[in-house]
Amino acid sequence: MTPTHVRLRPHARADRARRGGTLLKLVVGLTILAGGTVGVLAATGNLPGLSGGEAREVADRARTANIARAEHRTFDITTIASGELQSRNQIELRAEVETGTSIVEIVPEGIIVEPGDVLVRLSSAALQDQIDEELLRVEAARNDLAAAQTALRIQQSDNASRLRNAELQVELAELALLQWQEGERVRREKELRVNLENRERDLERLRDKFEQSKSLLANDFLSLDEYKLDEIRLAEGEAAFSIAQLDLETYANYQRPRDQKQRQSDVANAKADLQKTIEENEINLADRQLNVTSRERQLALREQRLSKLREQYEACTVRAPSGGLVVYATSLDRNRRGGSEGPLQVGHQVRPNDLLIVLPDTSRMMAEVRVHESLAGRVRRGQPATIRVDAAGNETYNGRVESVGVLAETGGWRDPNRREYTVRVAIEGDNSEGILKPSMRAEAELQLGRVEDALSVPIQSVFSDGPVRYVYVPRGTRYARVPVAVGRRSNVFAEITGGLSDGDRVLITEPEPNNVLEERWTEEQLRVAGLATDERGQIVPIAFLERENQVGGGSAPPQGGTSRGTGARPPQAARSGAGAN
Repeated sequence: MTPTHVRLRPHARADRARRGGTLLKLVVGLTILAGGTVGVLAATGNLPGLSGGEAREVADRARTANIARAEHRTFDITTIASGELQSRNQIELRAEVETGTSIVEIVPEGIIVEPGDVLVRLSSAALQDQIDEELLRVEAARNDLAAAQTALRIQQSDNASRLRNAELQVELAELALLQWQEGERVRREKELRVNLENRERDLERLRDKFEQSKSLLANDFLSLDEYKLDEIRLAEGEAAFSIAQLDLETYANYQRPRDQKQRQSDVANAKADLQKTIEENEINLADRQLNVTSRERQLALREQRLSKLREQYEACTVRAPSGGLVVYATSLDRNRRGGSEGPLQVGHQVRPNDLLIVLPDTSRMMAEVRVHESLAGRVRRGQPATIRVDAAGNETYNGRVESVGVLAETGGWRDPNRREYTVRVAIEGDNSEGILKPSMRAEAELQLGRVEDALSVPIQSVFSDGPVRYVYVPRGTRYARVPVAVGRRSNVFAEITGGLSDGDRVLITEPEPNNVLEERWTEEQLRVAGLATDERGQIVPIAFLERENQVGGGSAPPQGGTSRGTGARPPQAARSGAGAN
């Protein structure tokens, strides 16, 4: 993966060729002064093969080639990120089968297909066997459902018959009770009363006759035998009357309540039997209905599984939903991850939801590039960008940032500490001619900001000594270190907010140590650069010093602070960072 780096695009440059020429001149100038030996020899007039005047002329040219001026200019702050092209809209076709299978037919990669064309056929023999088995289960489930429905209808008929019989028994018991109350009871009471009245009248008659028999016996008009017979008949009459009384009392006190309770009990039992029948009917009917419901669910599950198996069988044939260019998923994986897996082919094992083919809409393209996490926070949607595609004849295209990834991606096992965000840049214009293709390598120059009419110098001319940023300013044949306040910067220019004036000359390379004037930095020079010395003699930012004074002092200087004194020469001056600010 090509590292993301930052580059400035000057507002005034005409094209890349002019920029390349300018950089070439700088390289030549740097080469002239790189070793330092040539410059020193020429300055002393000791350059072999040249006279003293010629040597000094060479030295002057060398110094001039590495001198730049601080001047007001407008420049862009950009970052360059690498990646690959992708279509803005694409259709991903995945394996919709739920079990592992293999490819038995596949179209060649790179061809143009029409809607409905077969792209991939997956092995479906196992699915066909499952479909055949499930068809048998579906038929069995249908038969079970039909039997359950028949049993339900029979149960409904039985329930109706039992309910009618139970209701009839209640009606008969109620009629029997009514019959007894209004008929049998009344008739029986009348019979007993009439019998008692008859026995009472008969007893009165027998008594009268017995009294007559006594008179007749006394006057010898009646024999003793007839008298005894009348006495017996009177006794029998008295007994019959007593029995009649007893019968009436027994019926009134025992038989009638017993018969009443028996009839009422029959009614209650009949009603209880009716309720029991109703409940039993409900239970039996619910059981039959539950059985029908269970069979219906079983059938529905079987039919659903059969339908799903048929859908899976249909999914073994992958068709193009729309026209487009066929791109194998394995090709995308190799481009993105550097995988060694071969292309899709007959026999290739496929797992559920595996990406098989992508049909990109190549009429609208975008670049997916990776930006380092230190710069991702400055990339915004809508920022302009320039995309260069080597495979398209090194052509450049305009575009705008469409989105920035939410999560950072690691650099993999090669660089696990690297974190990058995926930035999608929409390429303007139409690609109907198909010049740009997915997975082409692309380099995007993202414009992160713009510096308008600011005093600036080339970034190569800014060096660091702890917290101090400084430039080398020519003083005769030697150079003085001048502290500067640096604002926004890129890898080409750095904005100078203090320490230099418009037109001041600065050296864009580090001179030899013997060409640097040993001058101490004054407090005024440090102040202009936003620095000061604390009570320990260390150079620190003024803002830190002010905070230290507010809290009463005593804290250590910020990291990078130097205690060498305001004029100390560092062993090796560090060039100021070229990252975009």
